[in-house]
Amino acid sequence: MATANFGSNDVSILLGDGTGSFGPATGFDVGLGPVSIAIGDFNGDGKPDLTTANLNSNDVSILINQ
Repeated sequence: MATANFGSNDVSILLGDGTGSFGPATGFDVGLGPVSIAIGDFNGDGKPDLTTANLNSNDVSILINQ
């Protein structure tokens, strides 16, 4: 699961633990005020990448293979 954290300007990734729950969050810094997330293969390597739309910095952040 991925969450955009507007107040802390980061994204949290939580991996499933196989029991229906999630492990601890891993944070990744992004631009100011992330409001949405999209996942796709943006660089064509066959692995998922993550992008955020950042409201307060008026830009996007791309996390390759995260």
